Amino acid sequence: MFGTSVRSTARLIAGFFALTVAWMVTLPLFAGPDEPANFIKSAAVVRGQLVGESIPASVSTSFWSTYVDIDSRFGTAQLVPWCFVGQPQTPACSAPLQTLTPVEPARTDMGRYPPIGFMPAGLGTLIGPSDAGARAARLTGAITCCAMLAVAAQLLRRRNRSIVPLLIAATPGVLFLSSVSSPSGLEIASALAAWTALWLGIHERWLQRSTLGVFVAASSLLIVARPAGLIAVAVMVLCAALADHTSLRGALVRHWRQFAALGGAIAVSLGWYLTAYSHNFDVRLEVDTRITKVSTIVSKSLIDLPRLVTESVGNFGWLDTPSPTVAVWIFVALTAAAAWRTLRIAATRQRLALALVALSVPLWHFALNANYQDLLGTFGSQGRHITPLLVGIPLAAVMHHTSRKSDRTLTALMLFVHAWCVLVALRRYASGSGGNDLLGFITNPTWSPPLGMPLTLIVVAGAHLGAWFGLQEVRSLAGRMER
Repeated sequence: MFGTSVRSTARLIAGFFALTVAWMVTLPLFAGPDEPANFIKSAAVVRGQLVGESIPASVSTSFWSTYVDIDSRFGTAQLVPWCFVGQPQTPACSAPLQTLTPVEPARTDMGRYPPIGFMPAGLGTLIGPSDAGARAARLTGAITCCAMLAVAAQLLRRRNRSIVPLLIAATPGVLFLSSVSSPSGLEIASALAAWTALWLGIHERWLQRSTLGVFVAASSLLIVARPAGLIAVAVMVLCAALADHTSLRGALVRHWRQFAALGGAIAVSLGWYLTAYSHNFDVRLEVDTRITKVSTIVSKSLIDLPRLVTESVGNFGWLDTPSPTVAVWIFVALTAAAAWRTLRIAATRQRLALALVALSVPLWHFALNANYQDLLGTFGSQGRHITPLLVGIPLAAVMHHTSRKSDRTLTALMLFVHAWCVLVALRRYASGSGGNDLLGFITNPTWSPPLGMPLTLIVVAGAHLGAWFGLQEVRSLAGRMER
């Protein structure tokens, strides 16, 4: 039985990893948001530089920027993407990292971020400051994210639950962030695993030890990966208390050691926040764009919320390659359908818990924008910032949604939409966005991915076919429930 479980988990990891491969062979290096800074931070962390030398906060530097004492050639990553970033109609360009000359010591805008989220990609940087090192950083980071998604999927399989709600939550945007050097990928993958375990735990009245173990482990990783993770976990615990406080209290008594580990993660995160992350928070930048009226921040945030949902489904690169509108609506419709099905079947307290999750999304968005206004005088909230809460909505369906034949059709639909988004991003980097020649990026690309256009298209198609077979394993073994 143990061997079967290991093989099943390995196939699930391979299924999710195949989807990240489709992104990795498509995207130019450092096309991910803040990827140069993340790459440098990852290289620093794995070499023992957890923070680095302080840089005063200013309009041109991040509140979290530091110089790190590593090979200055890593710092050349900051020079690579600017030939196409912020210019969606401009194709990508090739600038091999090893051919560039450092212009300053290695600097990262993520210097004061917690180190845990950068460690997986950091392992890849051990290859060195080169394109190969940057690709290896993506690879090791992607494997870690896929392992978290596979843990969630395997938990569903062992409970005879459908994988569809997990695939709805793991949008093209989630898989994209899992495929580039970004702590957001690990943060969101951990949130997916934690929410999956939370809703199952509520349904099981927290009687399954393995469910609690996954929740504690994933929540702890989410908390130490980013200080904001504590907010997402707090919402999860409130949901559990609202849905069934008696069972949660019993679990706290029976398994207090596991919850003590969660408390340790909270202590580590708060300690890092107070000693490193908040270093420049007493600085108030002098800008004319700052808004101090709370009602104005709330109204502008509310108007902006649909954009964040769109970004959560997928706005790739440096937010210059949005998913097709139809693709966004497909995932929004699937999320709404999953939530509606849950509301119809769930008990009243479970419905209230789901409503709490839905309410927490705009509230967190307001809080983020208020904080950005206070520090920077801007609205800086992005889709990836609300995704750890947003994914809790479709995942509530795992409480009641068992595997059924229609899952195969829904899985195929989501894989098709994912492939569509990958090709949209490839078109943007190969020929620039816009124009009427939809297939010109294949026949006459300005920029070609490293494998060349024909082989890249074959790999993308093969990756999605492989994901289909890897993820179908969940359904084929669904009848073997944990007792």
